[in-house]
Amino acid sequence: MNPTSGPAPGGIGGWLYLVALGVCLAPLRLAGEIVRGLRPLQSATWHAVTTPGTSAYHPLFAPLIVGELIVNAALLVWAVALLYLFFSKRRAFVAAMMAFLIARLAVQVADLGAGLMVPMVAARIGPAAWGGLAGGGIVVLIWVPYLVKSRRVEATFVR
Repeated sequence: MNPTSGPAPGGIGGWLYLVALGVCLAPLRLAGEIVRGLRPLQSATWHAVTTPGTSAYHPLFAPLIVGELIVNAALLVWAVALLYLFFSKRRAFVAAMMAFLIARLAVQVADLGAGLMVPMVAARIGPAAWGGLAGGGIVVLIWVPYLVKSRRVEATFVR
């Protein structure tokens, strides 16, 4: 019997459980990133990195910090919308999820690139940052094709 014949499996199951896990954890991860991003906004730290003449000052520091917070807040809203689309099995979930994965990778690239322009930040960029970027790339390379080609995805997100 040909495994591709017959009706496609529908509903959340198989590899889609891993997508569900990622969709559920994404808002929590993003909320954690926002909380970590708020630390530089403490008065003394903000003053040190945004006041010309201080040893920690760089003109890109403030835009980098504020930009990260704004982008992470937008990604958090997007991640919550993905939760709704996923569990209501909306057809729009597939495109929104692929765009989210690609956008997150693009944000990682942009953030790392901007960080490399600020000497104090560049000095702290280590293997974990590069590993996170590589991991984001691997996630895109695995899950975008899955969302495009999976018969289960096609049969599940139909509303």
